[in-house]
Amino acid sequence: MLFVAATVLSAAAFGVGTSFGADEPAGGGAFDVGAYDIAMTYRPESGTLRAVAVVDATAIARLDRFALHLSGPAVRAVTVNAKPATFAREGAEELVIVPARPLAPGAPLRVRVEYEGTPGAGWLPTVSGGATAFQGSSGAWFPAHEDAHDRADFRLTATVPPGWGVVSVGREEPVPQGATAAVFRWSEPNVDPAHLAVSVDRFAFERSTLADGTPVVDAYAPGLREATAPLAHRLPEILDFLAGRFGRYPFRAAGNVFTHVNDDGPATAPQTRPVYLGAGNARFMTLDAVVHEQAHQWYGVSAAANGPADACLAECFAVYATWLWNEAKDGADLDARYRSQVEEKKDDAGFWQELYRPGTAPGIGMYGKGPLALHALRRYVGEAAFGRLLAQWPREHRAGYADWPMFEAFAQRVVGRDLSGFLAAWFRAAGVPAEEYLRPVPGLRRG
Repeated sequence: MLFVAATVLSAAAFGVGTSFGADEPAGGGAFDVGAYDIAMTYRPESGTLRAVAVVDATAIARLDRFALHLSGPAVRAVTVNAKPATFAREGAEELVIVPARPLAPGAPLRVRVEYEGTPGAGWLPTVSGGATAFQGSSGAWFPAHEDAHDRADFRLTATVPPGWGVVSVGREEPVPQGATAAVFRWSEPNVDPAHLAVSVDRFAFERSTLADGTPVVDAYAPGLREATAPLAHRLPEILDFLAGRFGRYPFRAAGNVFTHVNDDGPATAPQTRPVYLGAGNARFMTLDAVVHEQAHQWYGVSAAANGPADACLAECFAVYATWLWNEAKDGADLDARYRSQVEEKKDDAGFWQELYRPGTAPGIGMYGKGPLALHALRRYVGEAAFGRLLAQWPREHRAGYADWPMFEAFAQRVVGRDLSGFLAAWFRAAGVPAEEYLRPVPGLRRG
């Protein structure tokens, strides 16, 4: 799940540099990142890292200062376009940088940051002595342009002691042979820092390819392979099924990462390779969980929600993907499931909260009400129109961001009729929808 509450560890933010006065606010000047190139050495025994990150960007407006997100590690040096820059920490998460000379709009911007120490909030220890970065916490381990919908190319070279492994997003690249330490390289084009993760552990790796040659890497933390490998081995079948409903797989690599932070650790969907933070808990580590997180590669990662209020564009569709999987693979009667859940929840006011309210995240209700709304929509518009809607949305918004009103307009265009009453009743309103919108599914009891 992409939008999920999680408890993450806090680490003290510290650094060196020149402090700005109270009348000099932290700059978040406009710039567009083109690439991140991170070289890091991680020491599992101490939980610390040393790293150099190079951020290649372009100034959009005049820049006399700008900010990157970095919490935790101490910053040792910063250069901008190969010249020493002044820097300081603003609060716990911002690294504010002042270049030697202001940059004009359109000027290239190469920022090199040397840093070391304990990663920041969102860097989570695993029960097997490793660690994993919670998705969306990129600033815990490298200086990132977060909260900006700024996709960029990503490259990581990670060094760990022998016997340890590092897995991130994208494709695994060749590494030097004969080194005394273990080196891992990963790269992925056009990725938002919000969709990045990295995990370190004594991983067992399985490498394979999909039928079209797409490389697959599955990584298992100690003690997890026996239980989770049967789920990972269904990946080609899962991606083939989802591509049949949502269009072609949107990325050039795939896989899964199975690790264990705690029994309540959520599953997350970084670009190309979901991470299951509670993979040791058989109650939650299920085939449906894998289908759900892989569905996010279309709904939530490639076609991303614009903000928290639009989370249904990720979660409602990922949950309904498991319904479609259950229907196709297990013969589940989705009409019967819908009827049963509507009857069970009809008097539960908390269940029927809005799925879209401007400025407010919909909350946990989207995991229950969301698939009901989509199943009702499926029956309301018909199978052919619903199929077109499922496939065209991720294709039209590939590598982009969209909000819920855009989806409403899109749905009405694809279906070819006025859906405003239905969409208002199911998504924008609280309470049980009116009869005409609640009961497009045959057999639902009235009264």
